[in-house]
Amino acid sequence: MDGRIEQVHQSPDVYKIEVPFENISTSATNCYVVKDGDDALVVDTGAPTDEGAAVLSAALDELAVDRDRAKWFLTHLHMDHAGLVDQVVPDGGFLLIGANEVAAVRASRTGMFLETLRRLYRRQGVPLASLSVAARLGIEVQMFDPARLRTLLLHDGDTVTVGRWEFKVVETPGHTPGHLSLVHPESRILFGGDHALFVISPSIALFADGQDGLQTYFDSMQKVQNLGISQLYHSHGPIRDGFEERFTWLVEHHEARLAEAEGIIARIPHLTGYKIIRTLKWNVPFDEWDDIPIMQRWCILTQGIVYLNHLVATDRIAAKDYGDGVLLYESVQ
Repeated sequence: MDGRIEQVHQSPDVYKIEVPFENISTSATNCYVVKDGDDALVVDTGAPTDEGAAVLSAALDELAVDRDRAKWFLTHLHMDHAGLVDQVVPDGGFLLIGANEVAAVRASRTGMFLETLRRLYRRQGVPLASLSVAARLGIEVQMFDPARLRTLLLHDGDTVTVGRWEFKVVETPGHTPGHLSLVHPESRILFGGDHALFVISPSIALFADGQDGLQTYFDSMQKVQNLGISQLYHSHGPIRDGFEERFTWLVEHHEARLAEAEGIIARIPHLTGYKIIRTLKWNVPFDEWDDIPIMQRWCILTQGIVYLNHLVATDRIAAKDYGDGVLLYESVQ
């Protein structure tokens, strides 16, 4: 069997395929195949590169996956998960996606959404010269042509069958608005996408409608912990034990960042969100803000706004507009 293919579970039979893609902190996407006789479920496809397409196609052939018969499940619609759909899924292929994820991505492609993001970033004090770039980076590009596929929109609790095996859909929003996981109740294995990772802390989505994205993520984390899973099959990095400890660490990591932001605001009241975010200590190998690659800078900016929104929503800080449309933050007395 090819070195990029590894059987990671039996009954149900699960195979992990490492589809290469160099990203900020990762080098591949873990895609999975569940097999039962002639039936197969493919979980995520990887990023749209020629190398990735060749690796995934070869692995599917080696595993004798009938692509016309297979079901193709996407945990979310980020490029490194949905990017190879058009290359590997045949016309008429059976694609399974979260209904909330599709709705969020469609909304992100409207002019109204772009203007909402521009206004949101402006409220945080982002310089005018950076507004359009920051807003446009928040728009999800179309990864594939949905018109040529049979698409089923999934909701929490829906069932996905693979031969004799039944999996349950678990909505785990946070990393994206409609992120999905998939659990096999009998073996208690969970395909978790980017909900919880070991190699990095997953970014949290900025909800344009004002929803507290971090609290949404915390709620999803508690939901997954309540499942009592036996193994987490995540999307980046080696499969490891200790996922329960990792769940706890991820929550504590975010709480530490929240406390750091509170401390900055207590020491220096009436800063803009943009200045607070630039003051926070981020795990990047750059001393100067302008040296950080623009995509990574956008991720940091988005994550910082998510933290500030949560602190305001939970009454730990206050945000006030003194008339110029820009929010200034202060401690709650």
